Amino acid sequence: MNVDLAQHRENYLHLNADCIPVRGAVRSVICDLTRSELIFFPDEYYELLEYLLTDKLGLLTDAIEQEEEKKMLFDFIDFLNENELICFVKDRTLFPPIKEAWDTHAIIQNAIIDVDTVLHDFSKIFNELDKLECRFVQIRSFSHLLNLEEVDNLLAAAQHTSIESVELLLKYDPVVADPTYIKLIEDQPILSNLTLHSAMKERELVADYGNKESDDYTKKYIRVVSQFISSQSHCGNISIKTLNAPSVENFFEIKMYNGCLNRKISVDAGGEIKNCPSMLESYGNIQTTDLSKAVNSAGFKDKWNIKKDQVEICRDCEFRYVCSDCRAYVEEPGNIYSKPLKCGYNPYTCEWEDWSENPLKQKAIAYYQTRQNIEEPEMMNA
Repeated sequence: MNVDLAQHRENYLHLNADCIPVRGAVRSVICDLTRSELIFFPDEYYELLEYLLTDKLGLLTDAIEQEEEKKMLFDFIDFLNENELICFVKDRTLFPPIKEAWDTHAIIQNAIIDVDTVLHDFSKIFNELDKLECRFVQIRSFSHLLNLEEVDNLLAAAQHTSIESVELLLKYDPVVADPTYIKLIEDQPILSNLTLHSAMKERELVADYGNKESDDYTKKYIRVVSQFISSQSHCGNISIKTLNAPSVENFFEIKMYNGCLNRKISVDAGGEIKNCPSMLESYGNIQTTDLSKAVNSAGFKDKWNIKKDQVEICRDCEFRYVCSDCRAYVEEPGNIYSKPLKCGYNPYTCEWEDWSENPLKQKAIAYYQTRQNIEEPEMMNA
């Protein structure tokens, strides 16, 4: 429905506070933080949007003499209105913007723990994460060393700590029956997600339990994937599927801090304490170093502050505030501000491609393969 602008000549056009425009190289996007939606529009309209927010509509429309430009303005207002992004107000001061801020009381908010040939002391790790007030933990097992009995033990150790949820990536064991995996996720409310990798075929298990007529009804899904994951090198992929749904909580964190590394700590398969298991820098081994000491080590927090607006190419991307980023694998290994290696999006063409086939990335791929921290590309694109 077209807006009757004659009724709003004395009004201001107000872009809803939870609808935040982000300019890209070719197209721009409005991030609707309440409905978790992205609304795209051509980049040439970005300045028009800024113009529309400067004064009363009557003054703005009267200042445009060219009919073609005036029609462009009217059409854009209709577009914004149809998408419920705007309203018309007499007093703009009654509609302040959302404060651009992000913080958490936790020193560390999330952690990654990898398991392969060494079974870590999870009681020790969780106790130390509790002191850091960590809320979310991802545990990734590349072998069968972390069996279901050990999983029960570690989840029990997470109880009565600051940890709110645990996400598990386990190697699929064909000896374990499907109902056993389902029972695991049913019996462990702290288990938020379970993925089984290195299976013969891809499928999905459903834990469907509780009373459908009451509030205690629960349905959880277990992903069984064929991707063979033997090390930390599978991570860092950026695709349309890995983008975050925009929300007030994550939008400003990603804008102001590093979307992947901010308030994160990890323990790699060998017990080394790092920002991310895929990174080289170690701040001690979990057997001899407390996590709190590692967090306070010189340089540990530096990468928390690498924002998307500082990263080459990413700073021109309309997705930059809904993308988690990766600093472990970059296109120019010697440049910490280089674009993530495993991103196939081109903000100058608005096209996604298979990043591993890009000839410009082959030198970086060869570097990481030589460093033995990366698997063959086809193993990372499941």
